[in-house]
Amino acid sequence: MTRAFSILGLRIGLRIRLIMGLIMGLIMGLLATAFALLPLIAHARIDNSVIVAQAEAAYAQGVELTGKDDDAARARFIESAGQFEQAIDIAATAPLLFNRANALLRAGDLGPAIADFRAAQARAPGDARIAANLAEARAKVTRSPGVPAPSGLERIGQLWSFSSELARWSVTVALLWAAAIAFILHRPAIGRSLMAVAMIVALTVTLDVTRRASMSTAVVLEPTTLRKGNGDGFETVLAETLPEGTECRMRESRPGWAQIELADGTRGWLHDTMIVPAR
Repeated sequence: MTRAFSILGLRIGLRIRLIMGLIMGLIMGLLATAFALLPLIAHARIDNSVIVAQAEAAYAQGVELTGKDDDAARARFIESAGQFEQAIDIAATAPLLFNRANALLRAGDLGPAIADFRAAQARAPGDARIAANLAEARAKVTRSPGVPAPSGLERIGQLWSFSSELARWSVTVALLWAAAIAFILHRPAIGRSLMAVAMIVALTVTLDVTRRASMSTAVVLEPTTLRKGNGDGFETVLAETLPEGTECRMRESRPGWAQIELADGTRGWLHDTMIVPAR
């Protein structure tokens, strides 16, 4: 009788393990699917492939016209940048921001170009092409006061700068599916380990999104005067105007004005239309 109860208890235990494994596998599978669909849901308004193709065509025309008809070339680069902007409104990815920055740079709009290069680098910090083109754009800034030091979150983000957000998100999804399979195959220890690693990788993406949302970096659009207060009647802070492409941090805003801080700690006010945030 005791043996029969033992066998029955063993069978019940195995069935419970089987059911729990299936349930955990199902949960992990659903979680992995949700993670995989999040980027699609976030940008599911319209397909931007047609817009991107038009932007790329306009850029190619600009390159072809360069040296032959510079005014027409600039018009094509501006058109390309505007079309890339439409695509960015749908999905602000590093490649799209990078392409728009290149179009703006070729059009001679240095400030917005640097802002978009920075935005692209924030999403793909390990991309060598973005770093190289950003350095090229920065070299065009006359009398540059320097680049603001990275914030705490930006320094933390450098720990995983070797991998883009999209790559880490894909790894998260793959790990969650692997965890689901492990639970279904009654390998709960492996499943829990894979799930923990997936959550850590997902956390890096979350921190990147938080970092971008809290970024206060901005870029000066055109040469402008930095003043000691939020009005044209205040004295100037610097003897010379800030050059186009100057990178700074926004510290305070008032109607029509923004207080910024330069890389050397100098603070002052300028018209808020003279700067663009690095999104």
